[in-house]
Amino acid sequence: MPEVTSGGIRISYEVTGQGRPLVLLHGWLNDRTWWGETGYVDDLRRDHRVVSVDLRGHGRSDKPHEPGAYHAESFARDVLAVADAEGFQRFAMWGLSYGGWVAWMTADAAPNRVPALITTGAWDPRPTTYTPGVTPPDPDLEVLQVQGMAALIERYEDDEYRFPAAIRAVMLRADPEAMLACQSNELLADGIRDLESFPVPTLLIAGQREDEGGEAASVARMLPHGTSLTLAGLGHAAACAASSETLPIARAFLDRWYGELT
Repeated sequence: MPEVTSGGIRISYEVTGQGRPLVLLHGWLNDRTWWGETGYVDDLRRDHRVVSVDLRGHGRSDKPHEPGAYHAESFARDVLAVADAEGFQRFAMWGLSYGGWVAWMTADAAPNRVPALITTGAWDPRPTTYTPGVTPPDPDLEVLQVQGMAALIERYEDDEYRFPAAIRAVMLRADPEAMLACQSNELLADGIRDLESFPVPTLLIAGQREDEGGEAASVARMLPHGTSLTLAGLGHAAACAASSETLPIARAFLDRWYGELT
């Protein structure tokens, strides 16, 4: 498995296929294998050079336990280091949930290198603030701290969606201290403040049940080149796994914005 070192952190990734470079970034608690288990890689590698990255803190990459290791600039540096190692001058990105936030941050750091950005379940990259005693605690982190990873996985499942066994096994192996660190309140101030001038063409995908207020569409309208897709009847995890529904739209979006092979 190829690796790069970024800011002293070892980042592991996998490469398959031929064609236009496309970097895939998984969500919190998961690793790069999500994309293969849910059917994305087999489809995309037919005409893309697909790079599936284990984000820092996840999979085979290093797992620091300090929140300061998970700031936006560190993640962007990781992704750019992988792209440089593979010789990509320009590369599209598709990020799921937490990986969608990382994709936003990377595109913001190097917009001239990213012809197209897709996110699923991560439609608003603007920074937020934490006020002790006012900002409510994150219920997911409370479950992880008090009840453990198995209970957190159950919190994400319902009658609509159950994690496949292979993905569940990955989540159970996740490092709890790293998972808490990369969701620290210290990181809330990271983000993109000016969406109106964000230059990268962006497709925002959201499940209807996770975005009942239509916020993804609202954010897309702020962007110079933004569009959105709502997946009827789906929640967060199901939307991230919905490759059969999202791939045709994503492919059309990439074809429109990518341009010549890079």
